[in-house]
Amino acid sequence: MKRRSSPVPFFTLGIAGLFLLGFFVLIVFGAGIYREAVESENRNNGERALLSYLSTCARTNDAAGAVRVLKEDGTTALVVADETAEYAVRIYRHEGKLVEDYGKISAPLDPKNASVIGETETFEIEEKTPGAFWVHTDAGTVIFRVRSEGGI
Repeated sequence: MKRRSSPVPFFTLGIAGLFLLGFFVLIVFGAGIYREAVESENRNNGERALLSYLSTCARTNDAAGAVRVLKEDGTTALVVADETAEYAVRIYRHEGKLVEDYGKISAPLDPKNASVIGETETFEIEEKTPGAFWVHTDAGTVIFRVRSEGGI
């Protein structure tokens, strides 16, 4: 008498394998979506930090004439210092990065010793009215008014 094998164990293994394959596919897709969400959040946080840093730096040094725009060799810098001070914080773009250095106001910009704030290909500053600044970067535009200059 021939023994007939039942196909049920093969079907059970096939279904278990299908569930296992589905589980792995879900893990791979879930990990990809999670990675994209984290990268997007980090990018947004970096952009917000870049914009808020500019306005915070200007507002913490809010005194008459403390914030001004400097143009040197085609580079535009936001200079934050008291009118009577010899030294200032200078924020400008160098090689695709927004950098900050601290030095004599009359000294040339020193990107080698500057601290990197963030990455941006655009850094434009407009002073539309005295004490009101529009700063444009890749992350967007930040508008701030220096209160000591009569801004609100």
